[in-house]
Amino acid sequence: MSKLKKLPEDCTFPQLAVVLDEPRFAASLQASLGAGLAPGAVAIRSLKLKRVYYKPGRSCRVTFRAKMRGGDGRRGEQLYYAKMFAAGKAERVYERARRGRPTAPEFGPAVAILPELSMVVWAYPNDPNLPGLALLADGDAVAAHLRSAPQCFGLSPGGELLALEVEAGKYVPGQRCGCFYRARWRAADGQEMEHRFYGKAYQPGLGRAAHDILRRLAESEACRGGALRVPAPYGLDADHDIVWQEMLPGVPFSKEASACDLQAAAAPVGAALAAFHATRLELGPGLGLEHEVGELRRSCARIANAYPQFRHRGAALERGLLQAVPGLPAVPSAPVHGSFKISHIFAVGGQVAFIDFDGAGLGDPTYDVGRFLAHLAVAGLNSKTEAETVAAAYERFRAAYAAGVPWEWPEARVRWYTSALLLSSQAYKCVKRLVPDRVGAILGAAEAWFPGRDGGG
Repeated sequence: MSKLKKLPEDCTFPQLAVVLDEPRFAASLQASLGAGLAPGAVAIRSLKLKRVYYKPGRSCRVTFRAKMRGGDGRRGEQLYYAKMFAAGKAERVYERARRGRPTAPEFGPAVAILPELSMVVWAYPNDPNLPGLALLADGDAVAAHLRSAPQCFGLSPGGELLALEVEAGKYVPGQRCGCFYRARWRAADGQEMEHRFYGKAYQPGLGRAAHDILRRLAESEACRGGALRVPAPYGLDADHDIVWQEMLPGVPFSKEASACDLQAAAAPVGAALAAFHATRLELGPGLGLEHEVGELRRSCARIANAYPQFRHRGAALERGLLQAVPGLPAVPSAPVHGSFKISHIFAVGGQVAFIDFDGAGLGDPTYDVGRFLAHLAVAGLNSKTEAETVAAAYERFRAAYAAGVPWEWPEARVRWYTSALLLSSQAYKCVKRLVPDRVGAILGAAEAWFPGRDGGG
């Protein structure tokens, strides 16, 4: 499916038209970055959008990379995070950002304002909502912390840090960012080793909760018994809301999956998810039916307003899903991952491991199952994987999962969540990313998964 971006019918940030025109956007950015600097101090050679996060009537965030040239002829690349605001607010945000002692990037200013777009732009590693990001990206600063408290990074005291390499990981502006680290370490007994770890920065106040969830999981019966694998939690930097943890010695399943891999991994994934759901954990409230009904209603309205050509089709599916709620089979409350999808599953030495439990809580375990199957359905739409392969993987997943939980497989409830999440999450994601041509195929998958219909699994 094509990913050509197109403004929605009811776009609440019309200046997005300039942003999507990369040459125009680059010219606007050049004018703002050069303001107050000596002529020729910084030049944008080219600009490439990475992602648009558009939420109608609420916010619009953009990440992009720019190839830069300094006044001395040096060339390089800079990652930027930009956010659009209501009229008048951008100026206030910009002034506050300037007073906050941002980290100077290699090229140009750390923060800039594009008044004609009502946009503020931050140069990585600056992010107003992630106080730990600058530390996370600073190898020297991390090295200093590691030398003073190696146990917070998975190492024993008494050793010596010989070298440290930093690699940027996934960055969701305003929400979280991760970095990978490779340390060369000489232990107290003189032995040298390579030690890899991972750091993740959170919004203020959220780091401790994420660390506590990961710690409880690592100490659970499922993990201690080997039925569930998660990254080992190393330490918490509460002042910067950073969690230091094990870097899993594997790769995300989505980056290596083939048709054979898909079928081979389906049963282990189902068994591990069942082990998580059957584990007794002290967690806060998690996601479930009430939450998803609300998301379904909100998302369908936004899809209809953004892309009216899908209004009637989406409304019919929404109506059927809401009418089906009273008849769904019940399931007991259990730990819920909250964002269980293919990219959060790792292949680690023949075993599957799960990551990103930040939103875990006690709720409806079928939510995780439906979310995984919805991602599987979209992955099938995006690839050449045959329907028979996906169906076989589903059957293996179902058999392994059903064998590991103390309740019957709730077929109608699974299909309801899969269909609902295809609509509320996957189809609405097309609105947020401005790719309407994907909506029709996703709606088709949601219709096929509707409870009582054939064709989904």
